[in-house]
Amino acid sequence: MDVVIALILVAVIAYYVLRRKKGRVEFVTETRVNTDQFRKYNDLMKESTALKKAGNLDEAVEKLKEAYKEAQEKGLNLTVNDYLKLPPYLQKAGKNDEAWAWFNDLIRSSANDPMSLSQIYGKMGLFREREKNPKDAIKYNVLSSMYWCLGLHEQVTQLGWTDRKPELTRCKQNISDGYGKILKKAGCEHLEDGLKKIISEHMKVFPNIRMPDVVRDINKLVSEIPE
Repeated sequence: MDVVIALILVAVIAYYVLRRKKGRVEFVTETRVNTDQFRKYNDLMKESTALKKAGNLDEAVEKLKEAYKEAQEKGLNLTVNDYLKLPPYLQKAGKNDEAWAWFNDLIRSSANDPMSLSQIYGKMGLFREREKNPKDAIKYNVLSSMYWCLGLHEQVTQLGWTDRKPELTRCKQNISDGYGKILKKAGCEHLEDGLKKIISEHMKVFPNIRMPDVVRDINKLVSEIPE
């Protein structure tokens, strides 16, 4: 019986890791499990954190990869936030190309998951900021916001989570705002109205937004030389 219960617990830990609240299922952003199956994984993650704090970055990266390998071999289901721990480690270790490749792998594996894509693009924006490239971070911030709206739309229309309707409405209404800080960092304050116009135009076809077109238009905008 104990074996059956353990197998059931593993089976229900989905990619999102779900929990019950107010009569429906909600997202949990990170894996928090204390079963025997996760014990070695958790220990490896803790060792990786300790190595990072001690300044042993290469060893921290390898320990984190070892944790992911353990999860794969045991068939453990992790959230996207668990996998997003690696790029900052790689960046601190001076392995930016490898980190960016990791982001792209996560994008491909999360292609049908707008909430996860929102988190990935948000971290990509922060990554670019740490690279002192805030101009390139602008588009990732916008993509993160758009995918968040798409995720809310999916929850409301496909999953029936009607209590998310107010958040979806606010997301759509305010999606053109909130980029002042990153625009200032990029020295692009003069582009705020142009960015708002691009976002508003693409939101007219929501939820059928063509993200490559959004990226194209933002890249064109930030490449313009101010008069």
